[in-house]
Amino acid sequence: MEQSADLYNVLNLMQKSEVLGEKALRDKEELVQMDRIRNKNREALNALKRVPEKETVYLCVGNMFFKQRVPTATKLIQDDQKQVNEHIEKLRRQLKDNVQQIQEMEDKGEQFAKFNLNPLTRDEMKSFSVVMNSIKKLDLSQ
Repeated sequence: MEQSADLYNVLNLMQKSEVLGEKALRDKEELVQMDRIRNKNREALNALKRVPEKETVYLCVGNMFFKQRVPTATKLIQDDQKQVNEHIEKLRRQLKDNVQQIQEMEDKGEQFAKFNLNPLTRDEMKSFSVVMNSIKKLDLSQ
């Protein structure tokens, strides 16, 4: 009886690990697709910089083309770029969480916990730079 319970627990753990692994692979693939979209948006924004503002350009959205003035097209692409960046960050957090759960199932969670770091935000970086510049101005050699 105890052996079958152990076997059931092992199979259940393997199933959960496989499900999390599949989620991680799907998130990784979606990250690649979203990064392609982000690169296309960046290329489009750079191309629009070379077009006079009074001109109209065609935008492809799905299977349709729309004719828009350059400022409107730029605004639409920038808004899309913002949404894509937010989605990419969300996917990265999900991916990190899924991988961490898999590592915890394998009893390796503590081993990699120190790698679960987040980068500094732009505001935090600015604050850090201000502090570092203040420290540099102090003459600590005395």
